[in-house]
Amino acid sequence: MIVIDLFTGAGGLSEGFHEEGYKIVAQIEKEKWACETLKTRLIYHFLNKNNDLELYFEFLRKSFNYKTLDQDRMIIFKKYPELKEKIDYEILNRKFGNPANDREATSSSDIIKEIYASLKYNNATSVDLIIGGPPCQVYSVIGRSRLKEAANRDSRNYLFYYYLNIVKEFEPKAFVFENVPGILTAKDRLIFSVIQEEFDNIGYTILSGNDHEHKNNIIDFSDYGVFQRRKRVVLFGFKKELNYTYPDFSRFTEYWNEEKNTRNIIGDLPSLSPGEGEDLKLIEYPFQNNSELSEYQKKMRENSMGIMNHKARAVRDHDRMIYRIAIEYSNQGIQLKYNELPNDLKTHQNEESFLDRFKVHNWNEIPHTIVAHIAKDGHYNIHPDIKQARSLTVREVARIQSFPDNYKFEGPRTAQFLQVGNAVPPIMSRVIAKAVKHILTSP
Repeated sequence: MIVIDLFTGAGGLSEGFHEEGYKIVAQIEKEKWACETLKTRLIYHFLNKNNDLELYFEFLRKSFNYKTLDQDRMIIFKKYPELKEKIDYEILNRKFGNPANDREATSSSDIIKEIYASLKYNNATSVDLIIGGPPCQVYSVIGRSRLKEAANRDSRNYLFYYYLNIVKEFEPKAFVFENVPGILTAKDRLIFSVIQEEFDNIGYTILSGNDHEHKNNIIDFSDYGVFQRRKRVVLFGFKKELNYTYPDFSRFTEYWNEEKNTRNIIGDLPSLSPGEGEDLKLIEYPFQNNSELSEYQKKMRENSMGIMNHKARAVRDHDRMIYRIAIEYSNQGIQLKYNELPNDLKTHQNEESFLDRFKVHNWNEIPHTIVAHIAKDGHYNIHPDIKQARSLTVREVARIQSFPDNYKFEGPRTAQFLQVGNAVPPIMSRVIAKAVKHILTSP
């Protein structure tokens, strides 16, 4: 089945569809480093298909400076020159918008031309499915509280129109639109009503789930095999005449013979003090007997020679003292409140607004939701080991998001954090891909 992925980010949603045999002919993403991550992932899948992962590992061993990434990839392109052409057609670093108002933007018509070029390159004549989700800051409750009235004027409220334009042009059988629950209530529910109406006008039904009350269709990805509390909305649209039903995700839930807790996710990764580790350099796994690894850790290590993106942020002594207190509280099953800190550790006068500023991923609990704010600071994502007393690394949050260890996030560390925080967990994307395939291929 032929797929277009819009607002792709680092590729979490497309990863599951790729694993399930869909052919993704175009991935459109505005952020440069996310696109570089997509290119590296495309290289991985290409080399894996060609039984040449050793070349991928050689690339990983040599590619540890994002400033020399293009040169580092030449060892691959020299052997597979066709791969560079494939990347150029299928990964489009484009920002949807009006070029007259935004010099960085590309018009829908120009992006559509590039997608047609990729279809031709892939010998495809039609599109079966479109996936993706416009940036969700203004839809999310947190985002709306930060932006306040500006949220109602934010142009990102209307990015779904570009999604709509692509659906209208390529007329897929169906589309998948993943987003935060706030999309159902944004602008006093007007945004979602408009989305439904606009898709209805071009001949598509859009469902938020099986319940007529949309708020009851919010799902927690942890119920489907993801090792993380993550509440989201998965909208499913289809041509009216096909009369599809909403996908049954529960039928394809991934089950684990162990607790979904932080220890089983990251307990095997190298210990780090603040500032230690490597951003992009490949690090060998610490020696461990296979029997010591959790089922989840074994899954994350498949087709991997080690880990990348595992460098701890530097932490001020002041914050590290707070981290230790937060970890001690967490070990007693208590969430530290900001107003409970000693006065000499408080830096904010408005204590009420910062009550949950510091939060630990307890060893024995399921992790809380990873969000893009982790690119700014790690206070809400503290490692549970009091000896390390630091925030989580990119690799650790990638593990929580269910990205395998061979998934390399390119660019500076801030860009890496942003990519992981915004992503759809690949485990959930695999569940979605299977459920959608069942619908699209059923007689």
